[in-house]
Amino acid sequence: MKSQSLKLNINLGLLLSGLSSMFSGILIQVEYHVGNHFGMPVNKTVFGLSYSGWSTIHKISIVVFSLFVIYHVYQHLKWYKTIIAKRLFAKNQQVLIFSILFVMVAITGLIPWFTDLLNGDEMQRKAIIEIHDKIALILSIYLVFHVIKRLKWFLNAFKSHE
Repeated sequence: MKSQSLKLNINLGLLLSGLSSMFSGILIQVEYHVGNHFGMPVNKTVFGLSYSGWSTIHKISIVVFSLFVIYHVYQHLKWYKTIIAKRLFAKNQQVLIFSILFVMVAITGLIPWFTDLLNGDEMQRKAIIEIHDKIALILSIYLVFHVIKRLKWFLNAFKSHE
């Protein structure tokens, strides 16, 4: 029972931090990036927060989400090894693509952070952010499908947790 409770907590953490990351990322794209190639609107706020506030929420939720993902992958490491060893790629295509997209989004999200910290080329940083934004939109769709496919598990886990 303790194991099931831990799985539920990890999955809830994944769900909440993933949705927070997805919402804040899409909000940043729509309200601050899309069509804004000549600078950030200085005083623009959305739901009471500026770009800086939303960026902070996005970064925190991404770090939390990433920690949950690392633990989640660790929990399912045997599954990944079996899929690779037995070459069951076609049967598990959705989860494998989802995993690859997550890694791509993480890499294209981290590079601009490091570029900024190291005072790197700003145009290159923005180009990578654009790539990150597009891949993240695809990842968001996969996240929704991943959760929907496991909705029955969530409901059963909540019932047994009562």
